[in-house]
Amino acid sequence: MRRPAFVPSFLLALACGPAEPAPEPSEPAPAASSASEARAEPPSRVGPRPGPWVDARVAEARARLAGSEAGRLVWESIEHHGGLRAWLAAGTIAFEFDYRPVDAPERRMHTFQKIDLWSARAVHEELEGGAGASARFAWDGERAWIAPGPDAFPTPARFWALTPYYFVGMPFVVADSGARYERLPDAELDGVLHRLVKITYEAGTGDSPDDYYVLYLHPRTHALAALRYVVAYPGFFPDGGHTPEKLMRYDAFEAFEGPAGAVRLATRYDTSRWDAEAGRPGEVVTRITASRVGLGETYPEDVFAPPPGADVSAEITAPEREPREAPEDEPEEPPSDDDAPGGPDE
Repeated sequence: MRRPAFVPSFLLALACGPAEPAPEPSEPAPAASSASEARAEPPSRVGPRPGPWVDARVAEARARLAGSEAGRLVWESIEHHGGLRAWLAAGTIAFEFDYRPVDAPERRMHTFQKIDLWSARAVHEELEGGAGASARFAWDGERAWIAPGPDAFPTPARFWALTPYYFVGMPFVVADSGARYERLPDAELDGVLHRLVKITYEAGTGDSPDDYYVLYLHPRTHALAALRYVVAYPGFFPDGGHTPEKLMRYDAFEAFEGPAGAVRLATRYDTSRWDAEAGRPGEVVTRITASRVGLGETYPEDVFAPPPGADVSAEITAPEREPREAPEDEPEEPPSDDDAPGGPDE
């Protein structure tokens, strides 16, 4: 999926606004009683953000989305789910994400992850039942790292570090300043005629600016019911292209309290193949759940830092495709877009 934080110039745009202003001290710092005390500094922390920072970013996003019908629909959806202020004020989100391919249970990806919403950093720990070898991995804002080794998880750490967050964070994450909104004709899904908005991205936005999403919004409440999406991650498609569309349904919504109010997030995301010709979903290919969701928790800054011995890389990489054996009377064909290794479409 798209990596908003993987391009340094876009790190701050993720949360829809300018760089964070320097906080103003509310009172003078107390005088140190000794030289050692003067040198000591409290550890840096990641957590909830000050109200003025949040208000500035919310105001910028609201003004930008108000410029088109499609943007206004996205804003109404964000409001329905709790509002951008509640999302950004939390500063962090943590959750368990259990990704189960129906036909490939050996590729289950089951991690608990902690996310810095304002700089799009993420750290994962593999949980019981996952395919990883007790893997830990992260995106620290500049580099991806994984331990105990580069093959400890079924898909590249750089690719997966923020992929679950981008799904769980819908519709809030599409308020990004690099996003573009297009109103599509209404379409029926599960007996309801939904409002459709297509999300695309400016060139140079993150690792994968050719990703796109089509949001299905309820005609009255603007709740997010589903989305269609493609994966164009260049590690999988170095010469361009993307996976076929899939449809992800958003279900089992719950309200999660943060420091500035609750947000409503889905906790089940069944994903189906999409029949573009018929305009309807096919069979379910992946069962996904989110649980243990926490908003506004505080972490030490170094939670995203690589441990000793981790494999660290600033490059976009992907596992090599395994060669296919073709029948003797048929030439071997190149892998199709549907074979993107390790992506969320298997």
